[in-house]
Amino acid sequence: MKVLFISHTPESSEPIKKLIGSNFPKIKLVNIDPMTGDLMELMTSDGPFLFVVIDIDNKNIDVSQTYNIINDTLGTRPIIFVGSPVSIKSYITNAILQQANTNFIVETPIAPDEIKKAINSSIDWVKKEEFEESILEFTRDDLHKMRLRNFYLFEQLPYDVYLELTPTKFGKVITKNKVYSHQLIQNYSRKNVKHLYLRKDEHLKFLDTTIKNLLKIYEAKLSDRKKYVTLHLKTIFIIHQFLKTVSVSDDIIKLTHHFIDSTREVAKTKENVIGLINQLIENPNITFAEHSLATAYVCESILYYMGWNADMSRDKLLLASLLQDIALSNDEMIKIRSLNDPSFKELNEEEQLEFTSHPLKAAELSTFFSGFSDVDFILSEQHEHPTGGGFPKGLNSSGLTTISCIFILASNFVARIATSNKDAAAFKEILGSMARIYSTGNFKDPLKALEKTFKK
Repeated sequence: MKVLFISHTPESSEPIKKLIGSNFPKIKLVNIDPMTGDLMELMTSDGPFLFVVIDIDNKNIDVSQTYNIINDTLGTRPIIFVGSPVSIKSYITNAILQQANTNFIVETPIAPDEIKKAINSSIDWVKKEEFEESILEFTRDDLHKMRLRNFYLFEQLPYDVYLELTPTKFGKVITKNKVYSHQLIQNYSRKNVKHLYLRKDEHLKFLDTTIKNLLKIYEAKLSDRKKYVTLHLKTIFIIHQFLKTVSVSDDIIKLTHHFIDSTREVAKTKENVIGLINQLIENPNITFAEHSLATAYVCESILYYMGWNADMSRDKLLLASLLQDIALSNDEMIKIRSLNDPSFKELNEEEQLEFTSHPLKAAELSTFFSGFSDVDFILSEQHEHPTGGGFPKGLNSSGLTTISCIFILASNFVARIATSNKDAAAFKEILGSMARIYSTGNFKDPLKALEKTFKK
């Protein structure tokens, strides 16, 4: 049983170590001095820790800050605070005292019975919460892989989430139905963790439950307007997951219609779209959900400045935005816009085939969405180019319909933003670069509308 021990001076920590060692031989204390060691690095690499012991008899340890870091990184764990009456009075906050079921205070000089009582209470709580079972063995076929950044969309999940430790061993890092901090996700991101895992059977239950909850939110208009970007991202993510795991369903079609209606309301003006894009694309590692949503917002703005008010056009373009990347497995491919791209040439043969076939696969899937028409040809033409140098058909600007041109411009613009500085100068530079390519044929009017949105 690993227990994290935070201390600073040997003089005060040695008595604690001896008492725990003699009374609880199965406990392995992992000691760290937060003044010289990286506490967050240790917590995310050397656990799981059943509980934490903090020696607070040193002014160099910020007890309140350390307590918050532990909670943000590990979630709720029992914590035993050991210190003199003066230290306890000075450093133990009301927030700590209010959690009496998991926070325990032991005064120095230590009475053996008191430390034993606190440790036994911590172990009992841990057993109840099943943290001792946090390392499990699975085969890859048992688990569903999910990109780390998608966990920012949620604060609580109805299933356990695991981190790969070895090809067969996985450690539980998020406990089902427990609120987790986004600081935890940031910490794993800093450690270059790309994916977390969940059990496949639980994944399907989660998708079904989340779809029903999202439908209730849209139908009851429960979401705060400031949270619509998160709601839209979550909606796209769930739709993508369901389509890749199962197929098109009546609830998915209904949810798609709600998403389209909501997007129209949110992305009404030029100012809104710029703010939404800046909020949405925060770094170059754009996800499928972010690419879909940003493309939908830009399509909506182009339609607005072209004066196209027909719901049918909006439905086509926003469903195309949702489905454009559905047949891709690696979101790094979003940045590849043509078969001449150096990044495309670096892909292996199987990945190249996946990329070249994804427009037609997305087009085929769109035909299963009842109530939508002609979305398949938009998706099949998403990588065509004004000069005829695109794929899969090699159509040029005179062979492409205006609605396809709108979609090609929007998707390309978003992909270019993802690798830019994302400021006014970057927008201007991207528009200038695109104008040299797309000022022809049926691209002309959509390009002017795009420029009206983003030119200062």
